[in-house]
Amino acid sequence: MNKQLIIILLLLINLPFNINAQETKDDFDATLIAAEGQESKISYNLGIENFKNKEYEDAIKNFSRAIQYEPGFAKAYLNRGSVKTKINDYTGAIEDFNLALQFDTNLTKAYYNRGRAKDLNNNKESALEDYTTAIENGYEDGYAYYYRGVLQFQNNEYEKALEDFTLSIYKLPEFAYAYNDRGSAKRKLKDYDGAIDDYSQAIKLDSNMAIAYNNLGSAKKNSGDNEGAIIDYNTAIKIKSDYYIAYNNRGCAKYNQKKYNEAIEDFNIAIIMQEDYAYAYNNIGAAKIKLKDYEIAIEALDGAIEIDSTYGYAYLNRGNAKEMLKDFEGACLDWKKAVELGITEIADFLIYCDE
Repeated sequence: MNKQLIIILLLLINLPFNINAQETKDDFDATLIAAEGQESKISYNLGIENFKNKEYEDAIKNFSRAIQYEPGFAKAYLNRGSVKTKINDYTGAIEDFNLALQFDTNLTKAYYNRGRAKDLNNNKESALEDYTTAIENGYEDGYAYYYRGVLQFQNNEYEKALEDFTLSIYKLPEFAYAYNDRGSAKRKLKDYDGAIDDYSQAIKLDSNMAIAYNNLGSAKKNSGDNEGAIIDYNTAIKIKSDYYIAYNNRGCAKYNQKKYNEAIEDFNIAIIMQEDYAYAYNNIGAAKIKLKDYEIAIEALDGAIEIDSTYGYAYLNRGNAKEMLKDFEGACLDWKKAVELGITEIADFLIYCDE
């Protein structure tokens, strides 16, 4: 083997974009209907009052009673589905939204609500279709654009996500998460200045938003401002003391400053808080290689691979450490595995493994 083989050390920096996909409002139609002695309407109105009082079981009973009196009562199905979503009965909720649309195809809110239930039930592709159908049929609520943007982001459609988050902000100008997540889309598109602006606006709207400080730090780090990044990570940790991702990211900023021992301290804290956090094990390995502590580096990288056997950068880094210990056969095996897993940076050097 050519001993002049260039060592490529790649530190996988886990900079999560943390798109917020949790429910942010009650997707519930609280419009009372004039009863005029009709039993279905009376039960429907009681269900609304139950929901407002968080009496979810009673709300379901009253909406069900309304449906018994009036089997085609689309809004009763809509609201019963909303209550079921609230209590995490996503399958039941979807069934109710289907029935609501069966009886009233113009009830566009049902498309949106069904999308939310599917989204929360991890049926992302179908949820995206429902959000789009709701919007195309005139449902202009800002949350529909926001949650569609979330799924566009998760599908790596960053330009589309950026557009949806912008529309969400237009309709919900005080919605901090939309700014945070638009910042993440901009960061993916390498618009770091734009990302910094959006994360900063999210923080103005919600000064206790730890995720925004973490993401602001990552945008600054990506633009080369490691010191500024550390300040923001410190704030994120101050707000959320168990924020292991922020500890890992702060360690990455310190790594960039060549403060390898300090970086390792942060990576270790991240592991104490989240013992199966493969990124932190990889990052310890990378820092240990910089410190020429190759055997300990391999132990850390073994840990990363044990947690995630598809972690290509961990194989690459472990190969680098093995090469430095003159275990050329082991190094080549790891590098080949890294290339199999899509890490192409080392591919040109594999020619030395055949010597």
